[in-house]
Amino acid sequence: MKKILLPNGLSVSEVALGAMMFGTTVSKRDAYECLDLFLEMGGNFIDTSNNYAHWAGTGDESETLLGEYLRDRGCRDRVVLATKVGFDRHGEGAGLKKEQIEYWIDQSLRKLKTDYVDLYYAHTDDPEAPLEETMEAFDSLIKKGKVRNLGASNFDTWRLAEANLLAREKGLTPYTVMQQRFTYLNPKFGAAPKYAYNEAVNRERMRFLCDKKMPLVAYSCLCKGAYENSERLPADYESGGRMELIRSMAREKGVTPSAIVVAWLTNLHRCQGFPRVIPLFSASPAHLKENLCGLELSLTDSELETMNAAE
Repeated sequence: MKKILLPNGLSVSEVALGAMMFGTTVSKRDAYECLDLFLEMGGNFIDTSNNYAHWAGTGDESETLLGEYLRDRGCRDRVVLATKVGFDRHGEGAGLKKEQIEYWIDQSLRKLKTDYVDLYYAHTDDPEAPLEETMEAFDSLIKKGKVRNLGASNFDTWRLAEANLLAREKGLTPYTVMQQRFTYLNPKFGAAPKYAYNEAVNRERMRFLCDKKMPLVAYSCLCKGAYENSERLPADYESGGRMELIRSMAREKGVTPSAIVVAWLTNLHRCQGFPRVIPLFSASPAHLKENLCGLELSLTDSELETMNAAE
């Protein structure tokens, strides 16, 4: 698997492995098998959060399992570890005020059995927390060595721009990665997101990221398996011609439709107005292998143009 050098200096695999359900609906045995396979295939970018998966447990399970894995395999130095702060977990933890950020990073480090995380995301915007307070708190973690880089997830574009402008003016560490919901299918016009700020990425946001040379980590990029099974398609996405095209290309190339989506995402930066996109997904070991076949596909400029023009 190729490595990408991000503007913040991190060298990450071109795909990120999501650990959201590790320790809850994904057993420890299956999670270890998936992590082993991902590292064997050259992956190193692993994504979790301080609240995964609180809807299926306490919210501590994913970080705890990853900490055990890193200890058992002795592979912390081979992993670019990302976690998050700011979302609710059973009525606690929501927000980006100084005391919340400082408290939850220590909880994450304890569970992850490490003294630093490579990338720390603000998991969602907090309009109640002054931007200066939030950015100063994150910058303090950088200076203490607990965090090495900052990212923003589930932010409006203008809010991320304001946060980074403030950081630049105050000499603080800016956000250098955006994580947002993005896939090949088009979202339905006017469909409200599940949470206030987890809008699907549109072309205006893509142009912003491209201009700022900021990579997009694309979560929910495989639509919960909907490219193989339309019954799994989230209600806020269109199917139509784009789904037909993906499935037709998959048949022609002898791979799964999800592999075609992975190929499209990892090649999208070749097109004008698009930044580097890093697909983020979780899968069983068998499906992980199938999805990663997309990294071996060569999409021509003509194929990319056809895919981008489809409706």
